[in-house]
Amino acid sequence: MNADAIIFDKDGTLIDFDSFWVTISARAMEDILKGLGRTDIPVCEILEAFGVHDGVTDIDGVLCKGTYEQMGQIVHNILNEHGCNISCGETVKLVIDAYNRNADAGEVKPTCPELAEVLTRLKKNNKKLAVVTTDNEEITRKCLKKLGIEELFDKIYTDDGKTPTKPNPYCAVDFSNLSGVKKERLVMVGDTMTDVNFAKNAGITVVCVAKTDKNKAVLSPFADAVISSLSDLLDILE
Repeated sequence: MNADAIIFDKDGTLIDFDSFWVTISARAMEDILKGLGRTDIPVCEILEAFGVHDGVTDIDGVLCKGTYEQMGQIVHNILNEHGCNISCGETVKLVIDAYNRNADAGEVKPTCPELAEVLTRLKKNNKKLAVVTTDNEEITRKCLKKLGIEELFDKIYTDDGKTPTKPNPYCAVDFSNLSGVKKERLVMVGDTMTDVNFAKNAGITVVCVAKTDKNKAVLSPFADAVISSLSDLLDILE
């Protein structure tokens, strides 16, 4: 598989998803409910609606593949069901603020021990690298800095409220133009169907990282290649 530029999803692809997001999500929802004086609403009810079950996140769940706006909509619906009168727009703001406040609660772990080595080798081979995530810039940069890989990326796309988010192909098209790399030589690496659809919408190749048989079964019919670990990426691209 030939590639001159690679776009990476962040959560679940570069960063171990559950170690980081399940803890932060629980803390963020606790903060929101406490602030509203509604600690009678179970945090687990919200987490399950996000797609978290027994501390493990479903790759089809909104926490894994959705946006803050979509999570805010879910929280808004649950609050309304419990008789809490608050607008959807206000709830979305509460969700974003709560996640930002609790960004340090999660453990930032690479999806594989060789993560930095893989990215560094790609850079040494003159590959252009980008991150495209539906996370916000503040949390994204904190995570990448903690892993010591932020400077390896030529472009970092986040959900800033202006840039179209995955699966809209805008970021792939923009990175192709910025890097001067034709779409035929651009590869997306992700771990959800959102990443697959993003790549398909952009007309680029997609490689999926799937650690479990369940995730492989979901992604394999649609991805151009499926690997068990990001450390296997070099074998595909070189």
